[in-house]
Amino acid sequence: MTRRRGLLLAAAGLILAVGLADGLWLEPRVLLFRDDVRIHLEAPPLRIVHLSDLHIGRDRPLLHRLLQETADAKPDLIVITGDFVQDTPSKGAMAGRLTAVSAFLATLRRTAPIVGVQGHSEHQGDVINALDRSGVELLSNEGRRIDHGGSVLLLGLNQQVGEDVGGFRWQSPFQVVRWNGQPVWGAFRERPFRNFYSHWDPAPLSLTDTSGPFVWSGYEVVCDTLIDNRNAGTGIVVHSRFVLGEDRMYSLTYGSGRGMLGTFSLWARGTEVEGGAKLDTHVTPKPGVWYRMRVRVEVTPESVGGVGGGGVVRLLAKVWPADGPEPQEWQARGEDRSAHRVQAGTAGLWTWGGGTVGYRNFKVMGLDGSLLVDAPMTGAQKPEGFREGTRGTRLALALARSPWVPPGTPTVVLSHTPAVALEAAQRGLEVVLAGHTHGGQIRLPLLGALTTRDALGPYYDEGRFQFPSPSLRGLTTLYINAGVGTSVLPIRFFCPPRFAVIELGRDRASSMR
Repeated sequence: MTRRRGLLLAAAGLILAVGLADGLWLEPRVLLFRDDVRIHLEAPPLRIVHLSDLHIGRDRPLLHRLLQETADAKPDLIVITGDFVQDTPSKGAMAGRLTAVSAFLATLRRTAPIVGVQGHSEHQGDVINALDRSGVELLSNEGRRIDHGGSVLLLGLNQQVGEDVGGFRWQSPFQVVRWNGQPVWGAFRERPFRNFYSHWDPAPLSLTDTSGPFVWSGYEVVCDTLIDNRNAGTGIVVHSRFVLGEDRMYSLTYGSGRGMLGTFSLWARGTEVEGGAKLDTHVTPKPGVWYRMRVRVEVTPESVGGVGGGGVVRLLAKVWPADGPEPQEWQARGEDRSAHRVQAGTAGLWTWGGGTVGYRNFKVMGLDGSLLVDAPMTGAQKPEGFREGTRGTRLALALARSPWVPPGTPTVVLSHTPAVALEAAQRGLEVVLAGHTHGGQIRLPLLGALTTRDALGPYYDEGRFQFPSPSLRGLTTLYINAGVGTSVLPIRFFCPPRFAVIELGRDRASSMR
């Protein structure tokens, strides 16, 4: 019995060692598979290399093999459905990762044009700018007409902005809350989850209407805020394009979560604000105390000056106890001279963390002293004119923000998460290319993926799926790319890295492996 037990333990140890070698080394570092996918559309042939979930943290041999195999495929277009970089809250670590990402994309760009969408990892302004400098065209809930002997409408959905029919529907935390027996507009969540916004957007004429507050260029915002514990995040946003489907804005926010400073600080989304330590007000709010936030935005037109003849957006901020005197000097300041600077947009509220947040006395004032918004935010009703989230779903915004194409033009949707396929099928769109699932990343024989972290569930893990649709084909094709990188754990088990060569359109003579 002792000998048999020893043999069983040795066998178990050998199996464990082989499994670890496979999951930690062979699959994530050595193996790379190509999927060939043929989708018939009434359009001229278009060859696309589809990459997803690269999660690049550093240069490695597998990426060089991917570059070569992509070049060998001779694509007309390369699409990347999000998570280009291995996310990190550390600015120093991210700078090193972006160097590797930029080098990879610069080489990839020599093969064919690259169109991409933001995933969960692309939320920092320096990441967006790095992708832009590398030659990636990012689509943010908008469309592009691809002419290649005929037309295809390419819709790019931004994971950072908007929701999907059939996808995860996050309940807005904004609501009337009571503080010391008095009702005020605020927010409540039991735990931190994601960014939530409530913007001033009173009467849009359409999904794409950019009149009214979206032409405001340079103004001041004042608002009082209160938190009941240090885990609750609060703040205000300015020059925001969020409700239109764009991940572009500036903010003065407090938060104590991952990557946050634990003080009221200036931030940017979709662009970069220079200022370093000067972006921090160094004010940490005490729970139960009302604080007054003030942000001033100044815009210098391109015709006036700035680096290289370009314009500049200047941000000034201060925070102080609402019952105390206002500081004479601005506590934080920053400038945005980048090509992505946000020169106009609406204002609103931001919240993130777990707990109760209150807001009151929200005002927007023009730099000439005019009063643009005056919302006391007290009382038992939601203040009029504010919108939670975006004006429509990601697909609705993308279709509204697309160029005209002839009726019957095939449509291809790029999305980081695959659950949008349900809405795409309802709308009669032909193709959805997605990622996010990593194919499960860890799969068990006979059982498959344990989780895909997507609303469609683990059955929709990787590969091709069909949904009934009122399209000309009668089907909407969803292709889920298992991706190349890893997240959470650096392991791939029974789920090697993959990329896809997708042939769209009518048949053409081509060598398909």
